[in-house]
Amino acid sequence: MNVKVHYRITQDRAGLPQDFAGARRFVATEDQAIEDLAKSQLAADYQIPTSAVVICSIEH
Repeated sequence: MNVKVHYRITQDRAGLPQDFAGARRFVATEDQAIEDLAKSQLAADYQIPTSAVVICSIEH
């Protein structure tokens, strides 16, 4: 199942405050927590800690 996740990034990789919002599609299965999956993938892509990723909404 494809879901669209709206997110905010609150800091960059240097730890400086940032306010960036975006949306990305993820493929989710029923046994996964989509919020945790999205946070970890976004943090890895932007090279930031997972605490800097805020999930705003999830569209199914």
